[in-house]
Amino acid sequence: MPEVPATYVCAGYDDFLIHIVVQDLERLHAFLIERLGERREVISFRSSVIFESTRDAVFTELPR
Repeated sequence: MPEVPATYVCAGYDDFLIHIVVQDLERLHAFLIERLGERREVISFRSSVIFESTRDAVFTELPR
C-alpha cells in the first residue's frame, strides 16, 4: 500500500505498528475504515496522530 512506508512487528500489547502517511485526518479515517478495517486478518486497530517530529535520525550503525 503506498500510504504505508514502514511496518514493525512488536512485543507487548500491540502486534504490529503500521506507519501510515496521508495528507489529512479525513484521509487517515478513510484509510483505516475502508482499507485496513476491511481486511479479514485485522481484528481491531487503534491509531495515534503525530503532530510534530523533533528528530529525524537515521542510524547507519548502532550507537555505542
